[in-house]
Amino acid sequence: MVSTRSTTSAVERGLSGRAARSAAATTRRRRNGGDLGGGVSRASASSNSSARPASRGRGRGGRRDAGGKWSGLTHATRATGTVAVRATRGRGRDCLLDSFRASGDGGVVGVGGRRGRLTVSRASGDDDEEGDAVVVSGGAPPEPVREADELNVKNAAFAVGVGALLRFGFQCPDALEPQAWNLLSIFVSTVTGLVLKPMPVGAWAFGALTVALATKTLSFTQGLSAITNEVVWLIVVTGFFARAFIKTGFGDRLALLFVSVAGSTTLSLAYGFQIAEALLSPAMPSTTARAAGVFVPVIKSLDKRTREYLIGQQIQGTSPTSTFLLSGAAQNFLAMQIALQSGIPFANPFNAWFVAASVPAFASLLATPLVVYMMDPPALNETPDAPVAAAERLKELGPLSSIEKKMVLSLSLTVFLWVFGVQLGITAVVSAMIGMCFMLAFGVLSWDEALGQKGSWDTLIWFAVLVGFSGQLNTMGVVSWLSGFVSSTLTGMDLGVWGMFAALHVFYFILHYFFASQSAHVGALYPAFLAMLLGAGVPPHLAALSLAFNTNNMGGLTHYASGQAAVYYGSGEISLNKLWKQGVYMSAVNFLIYGTIGMGWWKFIGLY
Repeated sequence: MVSTRSTTSAVERGLSGRAARSAAATTRRRRNGGDLGGGVSRASASSNSSARPASRGRGRGGRRDAGGKWSGLTHATRATGTVAVRATRGRGRDCLLDSFRASGDGGVVGVGGRRGRLTVSRASGDDDEEGDAVVVSGGAPPEPVREADELNVKNAAFAVGVGALLRFGFQCPDALEPQAWNLLSIFVSTVTGLVLKPMPVGAWAFGALTVALATKTLSFTQGLSAITNEVVWLIVVTGFFARAFIKTGFGDRLALLFVSVAGSTTLSLAYGFQIAEALLSPAMPSTTARAAGVFVPVIKSLDKRTREYLIGQQIQGTSPTSTFLLSGAAQNFLAMQIALQSGIPFANPFNAWFVAASVPAFASLLATPLVVYMMDPPALNETPDAPVAAAERLKELGPLSSIEKKMVLSLSLTVFLWVFGVQLGITAVVSAMIGMCFMLAFGVLSWDEALGQKGSWDTLIWFAVLVGFSGQLNTMGVVSWLSGFVSSTLTGMDLGVWGMFAALHVFYFILHYFFASQSAHVGALYPAFLAMLLGAGVPPHLAALSLAFNTNNMGGLTHYASGQAAVYYGSGEISLNKLWKQGVYMSAVNFLIYGTIGMGWWKFIGLY
């Protein structure tokens, strides 16, 4: 038996392996607050033939303090098994064990100390045999629990103040109910907070939702109405695909393939991604699915110094790649349907769309990687040896592993359903869910790994809140009031046909700050703005197509502007401020392209 000054000890014999494990579990439950007894400590030796042999190991289940000491230690690994050690709170002090070493008789001795206090734990026993243990407690009290420090009070006060100024500084318009004005104020504060980021995005959105519910601006059903939105769940489920890409190594393989073909510079790699996006768009009309299922996993497998640039240009690059073809994005079909219902004739909608979009969209595709490269250059630019090295690395990887094959099979099924889902009556989100189920069944991913995808679950919260807010703003008439206000203001200015054409496009674009979905924007504003353009004397085909193309240019405006923007931002590779900045200057670039090259091309093909 071992004893030291100012401590107490006790010995309990006869605890078998199961009892030892039970004692260790009890220790772990009580270690962070429960009273372990007035100086009486129990310990036991248990069998564990699979334990890693070691003559020296460290305890498990404890806490390390600032000086590197371990407190509340429960286990020590030795060559012949695992010894469960339960520390005590005798006389208000925890057991501190710095290290364990094997004793000559096959037991384990833990030796530690702090500021001159010695603490010793000794246990002996062989596999499948009963053993004895003695624990002596002593040392210093545990370090205090640290508080979270995620709130920037100054930025939070400013964001709340903007909404409060709108709510109490301006009178509610007669056309709106006070509830709608309250919601607009909360939404403005929410968006301001998303820009300033006084808290993590999910936490801020959760707080905004709480305010809307507590003030009875929204009911619980209204506030969480978007939790059933298909785009929201498509983002969540396809986020799991990115985890599978990384886990299996297939993402590394695809990344190496891209680099071997176009990886001599980061800029050339960006153009490779844009071309791949354009080629995939006819088969995968969901921009969200393309982002989460293909590009995010590949980019995250590349050099970290290139990721922020590649993610940024990819967000902005979805504008031209979604515009090329009518099937390039879901909102394209909706816009064309509204145009046809408005009496604008298109003998061949697919052909008319492609002819009008081809030249300005191609110019935008060429400009986007270069402009982002010039404005926000990557940390790594030239990689002349990368293609050769990537090709050699691909050879070293050899054929696909078993888990890679299972992942490819699951993903191939998902892509097949994305391509032919319309004919089969299966939506994009259901297709993704089917692929995810196969990954779970094949063991490509475990459910614990899916739960560990914090980015996907965080996106579920904040994106659902914003989609719900924007939907309720439309339902309460706020969006129609804003569009009517714009219409009456511009009409009074007497801008002429082309002045109205430009002004309406600008206001149509700016109003997307109030939307978290391009399809929702089209459904809410496209009919009204199309009618205003036609009323101003703009030729019908030019009005319908240019407004639809403008919708696609909004996809990278903010991190909530579209499903793909939410996916790319959720990857964690680009800062919020940089994303918003890129959204502003690329919007200006696209307005310039479509206002010059686009207008010239549309004049050439006879749209006006």
